[in-house]
Amino acid sequence: MSRYPSVSATAGWGFPNSINASCGRRFSWCQSCGCGTFGVEYPQVSKVRKKKIIHNPAVSVIIPSYNGGNLLINCLESIPPKGTEIIVVDNGSADASIARARRKFPSARFILLGHNTGFAYACNRGAAVARGSILLFLNQDAEVVEQGFRAAVKLITDYPRRVIATGKVIYPDGRAQEILRRFPGYTDFLFGRKTLLTRLFPDNKRSRHYLYADIDLTRPQRIDACAGMCMFVRRDIFTSLRGFDEGYFFYTEDIDLCRRVYDAGYETWYVPEVSAVHIVGENVPGSCRTFVKMHHYKGLYRYLIKHKRPGLPFRFLLWLGLGLAVIWYLSEPRLR
Repeated sequence: MSRYPSVSATAGWGFPNSINASCGRRFSWCQSCGCGTFGVEYPQVSKVRKKKIIHNPAVSVIIPSYNGGNLLINCLESIPPKGTEIIVVDNGSADASIARARRKFPSARFILLGHNTGFAYACNRGAAVARGSILLFLNQDAEVVEQGFRAAVKLITDYPRRVIATGKVIYPDGRAQEILRRFPGYTDFLFGRKTLLTRLFPDNKRSRHYLYADIDLTRPQRIDACAGMCMFVRRDIFTSLRGFDEGYFFYTEDIDLCRRVYDAGYETWYVPEVSAVHIVGENVPGSCRTFVKMHHYKGLYRYLIKHKRPGLPFRFLLWLGLGLAVIWYLSEPRLR
């Protein structure tokens, strides 16, 4: 059984002002200094014998989960125990993965949302109770390498303007996965990893530019954006930006966060020492892939409307273009 009390999430956006634990204690958001920490209010006593010192972890690992099975267990096993806390936010899993994880990782904290709320909402709920100065948002189907933690923490700690860090992500067979992105423009949805143009012309300059295909992955460097499946973020900046935009169910909320970080004067960096293995798609049934792809294009549309602010005629053309992309996807038999 977990040594942490079960936590029920507060509905709506943001970081809850209070979370009532099953033991009756009250975790409250620090409003006085804005430090983003959680204090614990105990019943008043006439005499306090000894003040207990609580050491906050360096990194809070936040894992949104949904029917994770063995993937979730393997993910948790890959996280180094020293200097980290683990927060699993479950989106209404119907399997036994959470019960198994609780038995095997009693020090982890579990937040049960009861239904599938999406990536952004789940991550924000986890960040609301995190104690680490750095957050790591990690997919349940990813496994991380320990030395990457040290490299990411050093980068974010030593350079105050560098507030997001990511690294090299590979498939189980050793191939590199493209998780780096330029900030998308109106036509970049045509040049993504799995679009028709990229499949027909894999070496075209637009796709390679958008996906950072030509950069030197052996050295650290500044980038526009990265995927949220393995993303280190400084917690105070994440909190000040009000976390992920929950208008995205999943997909593009990570690029949106990187864009807001950039607009606030901060930076996102690629760090080659940070690495993870991503078991892509094993937790997405074939019947759900169309649903996933629809949200991908919906998220991209929201991003462009939010950050590019086109007029109504161009919005119509943009919606039409994304609609045609969805129609092509549905008619492409290899993706169904």
